[in-house]
Amino acid sequence: MALVVFAVAATTDFFDGILARRANNVTELGRLLDPLADRLFISSIALALYLKDVVPPLWALALLLARDAVILTGSAWLRWRGKDIRVSYVGKAATAVLLVSILLLVSGVDFGVWLFYAGLVLYLGSGFNYLARGKKLLESP
Repeated sequence: MALVVFAVAATTDFFDGILARRANNVTELGRLLDPLADRLFISSIALALYLKDVVPPLWALALLLARDAVILTGSAWLRWRGKDIRVSYVGKAATAVLLVSILLLVSGVDFGVWLFYAGLVLYLGSGFNYLARGKKLLESP
């Protein structure tokens, strides 16, 4: 049942973004809430998998949660300062890889572990990318 719920949620999230862009119906609220929903979705499932002793180990879960906390806090601070940081393609790719890896892990496919670590590396890389872009935004007039 968890697999079905996860697959439906991930699929609807994916198509929601595509449909919004194709219909030119992207809203400011959607641009704010969609990345937040993605972070909560991935973090909560990773935490649940950790609690079920599947994956990730505590250090990987801590990195994932710390990255999310830094990015969410930094994004809110930039927004408060009147700056807007867009989602990057690396961040989207990292989210997609993590979602697929979690789907495989929930399905019991061993390869999901390696895909999770690859997604985590991309996720951390996108986090550093956001930090660098945020710093540039703050330094710009």
